[in-house]
Amino acid sequence: MTFAVDIVLPTLFNMVLRILSIRFPSFHTALAVGVALSLSVGRSFAQTPVINTNPPALPPTDTLKLTINQADEQFKAHNLTVLATQLGISENKAYEIQSQLRVNPAVYVETMPYNQQTRELLPFKQTNAQQVVQVQQLIRLAGKRNKQLAIARTNTELAADRFYDLLRTLTYQLHTTFYDLFYARQTLNVYNQEIATLQQTVSLYQQQFDKGNVPLKDLTRLKAYLFSLTTERQQLLRRLIDDQADLVVLLNTSPTAAIQPVVAPEALDRFTINSLNVSTLVQLAEQNRFDLKGYRDLAKQEQQNLTLQRAMAVPDLTLQGTYDRNGSYIPNYFGVGVGISLPVLNKNQGNIQAAKVRIQSSQQLMSAYVLQVDSDVEKAFTKAVQTEQLYRTFDQRFNDDFGRLIDGVTTNYKKQNIDVVEFLDFFDSYKSSQIQFAQLQNDRMQSMEEVNFAVGTNPFQK
Repeated sequence: MTFAVDIVLPTLFNMVLRILSIRFPSFHTALAVGVALSLSVGRSFAQTPVINTNPPALPPTDTLKLTINQADEQFKAHNLTVLATQLGISENKAYEIQSQLRVNPAVYVETMPYNQQTRELLPFKQTNAQQVVQVQQLIRLAGKRNKQLAIARTNTELAADRFYDLLRTLTYQLHTTFYDLFYARQTLNVYNQEIATLQQTVSLYQQQFDKGNVPLKDLTRLKAYLFSLTTERQQLLRRLIDDQADLVVLLNTSPTAAIQPVVAPEALDRFTINSLNVSTLVQLAEQNRFDLKGYRDLAKQEQQNLTLQRAMAVPDLTLQGTYDRNGSYIPNYFGVGVGISLPVLNKNQGNIQAAKVRIQSSQQLMSAYVLQVDSDVEKAFTKAVQTEQLYRTFDQRFNDDFGRLIDGVTTNYKKQNIDVVEFLDFFDSYKSSQIQFAQLQNDRMQSMEEVNFAVGTNPFQK
């Protein structure tokens, strides 16, 4: 519901000349403001120009209209942070490939650089020359390669957990900023309409004051209220600029594009917190929260690390083949050897014990985070229920009724049945009701998005 400017402006224009004889209550707070301003400006007030309440001119921008679903699609396709984090999954998959590779064989070649008997350099072709060739291959036992591959795969799962948790966090920021910008723009329309109306009124009062037909306190009261509205609108504009800048970064769009959220009324009706219960939401959260899954995968990885450390206590086997041309007891000696270290002094006891401690630590952290997730869900659910109850108890016809009341107040103002103080009081009440209703709607959507964030998925989808 918007303020009926086409009704109020003609009414105020007709009333300017008839308001001259009205007296205003001295006890109203606005009168004190008017008296203070009148004392400060003195006789020169008549030459004071009308307050410039128009916002500074901005460079022309393109308007980008987006629904919440369109914003989600653009966010997933273009957000640089999301794209960079997604590459971490591919990086860890490459580490999986590396962990599957076997150990390369080692080759050792030895030759005599100088034959003292024949006095020849590098005598490869002489029958009395000496060369040795050895080939070694390390054979890892106890399934170490498969156990390292399992850890690498869990690292990939952890990278995916971080990616999806980042996606959840940034989506929450996108949605809350989207709705905040939408309702802030609605509030801005209220300010623009009221300021436009008062600018016309102040201009007419200024003309009548210059002719000596209007008291100074009346003009001062109107200017003071106009200045108050302008200041409040300026603060709202700062909030709009912040939301706009955040959405530009999240959507990776041009900074000169003015993002205009589009929200259909039927899209808001699908959010019904009363159809949910906290126990179901807790179960959903424990299944869908990727930050919690990260703690579980970390505990699994610590268990895999213990298995690997126990396997590391088993020594690896080394196979060796040797060719010796003249250094052995017979020429052209070929030999095959097997080598293994004896696990007598070092059985990897320290690493095994450390792995057991890390398992206990990871399990305790996981249990603590489960409690944190359950607490987040319960808190978000309680806040959403309270906000929904307040929203449902609010009479949706209130603003329409208030708009008709303003029209009636304007008519009585025209007939001199009410004075300027009462008119501004109703004017301010109208502004407050519009802003509070927009804030209530915004709070409702923010609480619903907090439920989505706490659960890790959208429980309102049907």
